[in-house]
This record gives sequence, structure tokens and C-alpha cells, in this order.
Amino acid sequence: MKALIPFLAIVGVAATVHAQYVVTDPISDVLNEVMHTEDIAKTVEMIENQVQQINALTQQLQQIEAYVKAVGDPSQLLNIVGADALISSLRTSGVGQTLGQLEQLANGIQAMRDNGNGLYQSIGTTFTTPGGVQLPRAEDLYRKFAAIQDAAQNFQTVYDDVMQRRNALRKNIAETTQQLQSATTEAEAQKLSGVLTGYNAELAAIDKQVDQAAAESLVLNVQNQNDREKQEQARKEERQAEFSEAMRDYSTTFQINDAPPVFPTR
Repeated sequence: MKALIPFLAIVGVAATVHAQYVVTDPISDVLNEVMHTEDIAKTVEMIENQVQQINALTQQLQQIEAYVKAVGDPSQLLNIVGADALISSLRTSGVGQTLGQLEQLANGIQAMRDNGNGLYQSIGTTFTTPGGVQLPRAEDLYRKFAAIQDAAQNFQTVYDDVMQRRNALRKNIAETTQQLQSATTEAEAQKLSGVLTGYNAELAAIDKQVDQAAAESLVLNVQNQNDREKQEQARKEERQAEFSEAMRDYSTTFQINDAPPVFPTR
């Protein structure tokens, strides 16, 4: 019995000492290490891909910034040289009168008194007959001449106005062209080119105002010519009717005696 107790004690101590050691699986440890290494490699690869993407986006951003710098932002170009002057010119109406206005405003008295700045002789508003009687002239008969005179004056007014506006437009075109030569971006160049196109169109449009004023004068002159021919035709018709009527009256008053003559006999 005394010998058994030390044996059990020795066994208990050995068991206690054995329990303090960890049992490991070498194969499992190796697999874990391999998997951990693969995870690290994948993470490194993912980071490298992200770095490449960031570099690519950075290059694209730099290219966009360079493009915007070269082309420019049209929304930022609010004060283009010549644009305000072009808008002002487009909003300016012509000074000329229409054909209807020239016809309505024609004044016969004015036509009688007008001498074309000394080029012609005024006929006056009255005239004296051979018998010494002073009679007024019929105003309505001279309104068509007043219309022609007003049309000529209208043409001169339109021409002076157009020449003044043309000079201003040509000056603005020169300034805008100089600005176009020094444009630093494509957007600025395009907007300046648009302004120049507008100026050229406006220049052609105001030139047409001179053509229109000249055409009104020609139309009124044709109308007056037509009226002259119409009045002449009316006078011919009236003279023909007067001649026919006079012949009938003469035939009635002086009838021809168709009886044979009778000679006296002794």
C-alpha cells in the first residue's frame, strides 16, 4: 500500500505536466500560411490596380483641364467685343418712309413752291390770265409732283442715314476682327466669328434700305407717267366726243337743201 501511493503520485504529476503542451497539426499550419500569403498577394494586386486607375483618371483630368484651357468655357465669355454694338444696330429702325406714307403726305402747295434748292423755278400757287385776272392753281393736280419730290428727299435722308450707320459698322467690324486675331481660346474665337457674321448681315440689310428708297422713287415716277398717259387718253376721248357732238349739232342747225334749184322765168 505504501508503494502504490508514490506511483500514483508520479502518474498524476506526469499527467499534469503533459497537459501543459499544445498539440499542433503541421499540415494545417502550412496551409494556413499559404492561404494567408495568397490573401496578401491579392490585396497587393488590388491596390496596384487601384493605383493604376487613379493614375489613369489623373491623366484624363489633366487632359480635360488642358482641353478646357485651350478651347475655353463659352458660358464664361459674357462680354464679347462688338456684341452690344451689333444688338444696338439691329434694334435701330430705318428713317425712310413707306410708299403709302409718301402718297398720303404729298402736298400740292409744297410742290408749287419747291425749287429744288435753286435748281428749278417755282411756279407759285397762283397765275395770271392774259386778261390780268389772278387765279389760284388747283392743289390736287400737283400732289403727284409733290410725291416725287418727297420721294427724292426721302432717298437722300435714307442715304445719309445708311452711310453714317455703315461707317459705324465698318469700324466695329475692324475692332472685332482685331479682337479675333488675339483670341486665346476656341470658344472666344467662335463667338467673335458669330459677331462678325452678324455685322456683315446687318451691313447688307441697311444697304437694302437705300435700294428700297430708290425703288419708291421709281415707282412714284412710273405712277406719274401712267397718270399722264391716262389723262391724255381721257382728253382724246373727250375731244372725240366733243367733235362728234359738234358735228351732230352742225347737221341739225345747217340742213342741206336737196331740192332742185328753181330759176326765175319771164
